[in-house]
Amino acid sequence: MPTMILAASGPGALFTGLGINGWAFLSQLVSFGIVFYLLWKWGFPAITNILDKRQQFIREGVENAERAKQELAEATERAEQVLIEARRDAQATIERAVKVAQDEARRIEEEAHARAEQISQQQIARIQQEANRARNELSRLVVNLSIDAAGKVINRSIDNKDNRRLVEEFVVASNKAREQ
Repeated sequence: MPTMILAASGPGALFTGLGINGWAFLSQLVSFGIVFYLLWKWGFPAITNILDKRQQFIREGVENAERAKQELAEATERAEQVLIEARRDAQATIERAVKVAQDEARRIEEEAHARAEQISQQQIARIQQEANRARNELSRLVVNLSIDAAGKVINRSIDNKDNRRLVEEFVVASNKAREQ
């Protein structure tokens, strides 16, 4: 077994047997301490500040997303309410339109009935006028025939005007008796 000999000369003599340079180790340790101190003093706070800002930005983003989600839910609810109200208004408008249409149809029907009644009354009046004209014509013909017949039967020379007057009175009296 080989034996190791440690030389006890100087501050790095302890690590020489392990293959470590003591001065280099000490200088690296001091350099690490300085770098660590500089990072601790200025680097870590800057990094922490950036991380805090990033965390706050993310938190705000999440809060905004939650707020947007809530606003979307509220907007959806308002839209549903507007749709329900619009449907109600549309139904009411349809009902009013149907009522107006029914009223207009009823009015047109009543006008048609009134017009038909008016035409019917006019036709009845025209028929009555024609009937009266026909009666008058018939009465005149009856008077003429009666005068002619009476003239032939009586064969006397009574004035034609008197005969006509007598027959007309007879016809008028018979017409009044018929109308009653």
